[in-house]
Amino acid sequence: MLVRLFKPARRAPLLGLGILGWLTVGTACDPEFTANGTPSGGQGGSSGASSGTGGELTSEAGESGITEAGSGGAPTDGSAGEAPTSAGSAGKPTTGCDCLAGEYCQDGTSNCRKCTDFGRFEFAPAQKFTTLAQSPQSVERSPRSAAAGSALFYVSGAADSAKILYAAAPASGVGTPLTVGLRIEHGPLYVRGFAEQNLFFDRQQAGGRKLLMALWTAPTLVTKEALVPGLVNADNSDDYSIAISPDTGHVYWMSTRNGAAELLWQATSASPPPAPAVLDLKVKAGASECARTGDDATPWVNVAGTLLLFRNASLNDSCQANDSGATDLFAAPLDKNGKPLIAAIPLASLNTTGGMSMETDPSLSPDSCVLYFASDSGTGDFDLYKAQRN
Repeated sequence: MLVRLFKPARRAPLLGLGILGWLTVGTACDPEFTANGTPSGGQGGSSGASSGTGGELTSEAGESGITEAGSGGAPTDGSAGEAPTSAGSAGKPTTGCDCLAGEYCQDGTSNCRKCTDFGRFEFAPAQKFTTLAQSPQSVERSPRSAAAGSALFYVSGAADSAKILYAAAPASGVGTPLTVGLRIEHGPLYVRGFAEQNLFFDRQQAGGRKLLMALWTAPTLVTKEALVPGLVNADNSDDYSIAISPDTGHVYWMSTRNGAAELLWQATSASPPPAPAVLDLKVKAGASECARTGDDATPWVNVAGTLLLFRNASLNDSCQANDSGATDLFAAPLDKNGKPLIAAIPLASLNTTGGMSMETDPSLSPDSCVLYFASDSGTGDFDLYKAQRN
């Protein structure tokens, strides 16, 4: 199957959210993509073949609209204090790699590929951020890139006291809390170029979980905290886990406003913006296409708005849970309207087979060379990991 994606126009501002005069990230044309093939044996929870196992998302041009300085966790990012993990078992180590910044060596060879080329979406064995791992009672989740380099935002703490932290050097040092007080927070998302509020997250408060925004200034200063405006937050519902493409103005988030947890999306660049709608998102499970399930997809979208990463229950080809309680990582190419072009493919290189392991919270580094995620390896104790493109 060959699906031609798009060669869209230049970036549109976030009009629906832009009542505070946010800035967009600049102007750049997005690449044209193709998507072909389906995963071979691509059931959720697969241990993952290391090459050519399906669901290709191919970039024909080189860039995804990210031009800022800093490697953002490039393949040469330091690995001190990290060790291979059981979260994901496929891929070969990137030995003898001599590629340029923004490139990776394919499958341990000297064949260099651009990280913004999603035609091959395989990964080397994942590495744990051991210095960020706290006690078994402390859960580490939601790793997301910060302003530059390998710096990360993430969430740490017990279920009733989870806080957002910032780590300038996550491979060698622990993070620093961004907010104070006994408030439960999740899903940090830093959006480069937004001048008024650039850090988004959700917080448990009176009336349920609500999406907030604030101005973050390195290293830890957070000011101008406010509810996200528009129709993102609804009365008498939980709204959480936001993902934003500043290039396209498409926003994705979870909400219970319709009675059950759903993945919503809105094209905020339209004027006036349409009402939020449920995203019609399918996942590949063997030869089947199954509806998205679960109370939190933990979505993330790239700046160009062409790739959506999320988690879903591990399913068999009958669309039934094949590993009770397990969740897997998935990727779906998006069209110019922000909708999935094909059913999402599992990231077999990183999803763990058996053991009720939960892989969750996927995101890419600014250069798209590294994927960050969280996994509990079936223990309930989540830790943070990174995996280089391979």
